[in-house]
Amino acid sequence: MVSVVRGTNTRKTATGVPMRNPSLVELVHIFIIISICCPEDLLQPQLHSIFISFFFKQPRKKIIIKVAAGSCRQAEEVIIVDNGDSEVESDEDEAIEEEAAVSADAEEGDNGQIAHDNSVVKTLQGRAIQIMKDQGIVIENEDKKIALQLFPCVAGLAHRVHDSATLKEKFDKLVQEDDELEGNKKALDRRVTTWWNSDLTCLEAHVHFKNVIQQLTGVATNKLQAYRLSDQQWDLADDLIEALMIFDAPTKLFLQSQVPLIVDAVPMLEEIEESMVAVRDADDEKLPTVIRVAAQAALLLIDKYSIFTSDCELYQIAIVMCPDHKLKWFKDHRQTAAQIKEIKKLVIKCWEESYRGVEDEAQVQPDETQPPKV
Repeated sequence: MVSVVRGTNTRKTATGVPMRNPSLVELVHIFIIISICCPEDLLQPQLHSIFISFFFKQPRKKIIIKVAAGSCRQAEEVIIVDNGDSEVESDEDEAIEEEAAVSADAEEGDNGQIAHDNSVVKTLQGRAIQIMKDQGIVIENEDKKIALQLFPCVAGLAHRVHDSATLKEKFDKLVQEDDELEGNKKALDRRVTTWWNSDLTCLEAHVHFKNVIQQLTGVATNKLQAYRLSDQQWDLADDLIEALMIFDAPTKLFLQSQVPLIVDAVPMLEEIEESMVAVRDADDEKLPTVIRVAAQAALLLIDKYSIFTSDCELYQIAIVMCPDHKLKWFKDHRQTAAQIKEIKKLVIKCWEESYRGVEDEAQVQPDETQPPKV
């Protein structure tokens, strides 16, 4: 805890001991540290979540009512009531509900953040759908159904194969017998909700083993019909992999052992924004509408966290204070001369009001923590 007496440069700790003002070099370090604490580390997983939500159907919501037992010897009765808001057909319940259960186990202990993220996703999803609808771009009900069933089937099958020794043995046998497979890959990748890039790797593996999976899910005795993709879903998977590749490089950046600075994060987020705009505005009629709408939802989230606003002065200051970037960074990233001039004025103002003359005064004033010389 630090107390600051306004109008002076005297700073004291909670115990009343005077604290030395920071030097210019230390101030640079402070700003760089501040640049680490930016919303980009929260934005990246949310961006991925909002985009992927268009391809992941949630299970039926159920209300659990506990009825007290008639006597102490009787167990309490649990009544499960379906609220009837689900569009999922019974044949699809298995894949969707099983994958939802796996995701819930992985997310246990972080319910507050998950609830917040889900709320953001739902809100921006609705806004994106309406914005695109106003432009004449509408997701048809059948296309929506096909998209929402994609990841429960893909991720669910990977879990089923990994968790069943019998299915894994059959899968391995089919892989060995497939002469058309390229590379050394031998297994499906699981989808792990807490791993940002696992959706992409899971989907890539599924497409890689397309022939094997079609054989495995085509045998009735394997009881995997719920995980079998239609021809339209296989085509959608190919297009979705290309779209998810946009998030691949940023994900790897944010997963580095050393936390990236804002000067690393901002250019990457700008690239995501440009790519999402290209996907949303694609003229290719073959690109599924649902992917274009998902890109619009991602853009809404990027706009929400845009750092180049008057509310984010510290981020601009941190970039200027970085020795490798300074004001040139803004010029290289399409900021106008007028914008750069305002940023320069902002940094100077911050220095003038808070730190100018601190070092000179520190040299003049005696160090009260040391005994006087005699």
